[in-house]
Amino acid sequence: MTMLDNDRKKDKFTEQFGNSVRALSDYLGIGVQIAASFALFVFLGYWADSKLGTSPLFLLAGVLVGMVGMVLVLMKTIRQADRDHDRLHQHTRNHEKDRQA
Repeated sequence: MTMLDNDRKKDKFTEQFGNSVRALSDYLGIGVQIAASFALFVFLGYWADSKLGTSPLFLLAGVLVGMVGMVLVLMKTIRQADRDHDRLHQHTRNHEKDRQA
């Protein structure tokens, strides 16, 4: 194995590792966003119930709003991932056509 092949393998590993870390950080950020927004709405519902004496009305409303928010964030994430996948697939197809021509 030549030194050039060794350098190429190292570069490829570094690139793949960087892509993996970026994807992981994106999804961890989404998880934190979902958890924080859900906890915020539940806390606000609990706080409103304690002030107004309406337990568990606002707590349940906070849970419901938090769940709707989670679904919306997940749908947004899935749509974005789908667009990225389609863009990558189209790029790969175009690259293969260029190689054949």
